[in-house]
Amino acid sequence: MAEMSTKSTEVVQPEGNYYDKYHSTNPIVKWMMKGFKDAISELLDIAGKEFCQRCETGCGEGEITSFIKDMYQNAEIDAFDISEKVIAEASEKIHGINFYTGNIYTMEVRKPGEAEKHILNKGRYDLVICSEVLEHLEDPEQALKNIKELCNENGFILLSVPKEPIWRICNMARGKYWKDLGNTPGHIQHWTKKKFCRMVVNNDMKIVSVKTPFPWTMVLARKG
Repeated sequence: MAEMSTKSTEVVQPEGNYYDKYHSTNPIVKWMMKGFKDAISELLDIAGKEFCQRCETGCGEGEITSFIKDMYQNAEIDAFDISEKVIAEASEKIHGINFYTGNIYTMEVRKPGEAEKHILNKGRYDLVICSEVLEHLEDPEQALKNIKELCNENGFILLSVPKEPIWRICNMARGKYWKDLGNTPGHIQHWTKKKFCRMVVNNDMKIVSVKTPFPWTMVLARKG
């Protein structure tokens, strides 16, 4: 009999301010975010295709969703996040995207202000994005399995996580989270580039390319 997982599949709203990075006036943070977006563009150029059906899991306020929407103007885009408040704000601010409140473990989503839920279709998308989400999850491998199932056979998966221990060193260098040794509140998984790539491969994905925009690890992958 297979051993059953005892890991929690409850998704908890991450602590902190969604808007800190994207709306910062700090020149260093602005440089970091430019590098982050440049890495996304470079990886999608490597994929070398026009994406028609796109999904972002854990989309937050929709900054990356909007950025990629501008790259693929004709794509149909679904995006969801655990936070009802953030999704309500994103849906008012950004148009042309199907925003939902949803759970990455169940892939069950609902539109803002509506009670009816539905499950996202497996194999529907040619690009699935999960950016800065997995580090918040107790069972990131289950989330990866679900993300992979959303992707069609010719599709791509784009993942990004904080690169450790650089992330915590950066936090401590700016005087943040000293009592937690630089760990950002809500981060319960910590990966080096090597360990994160190993987890991706171990979950039956084939890595196409890896970028390391400071201080993240970003992976473009396909189904194995």
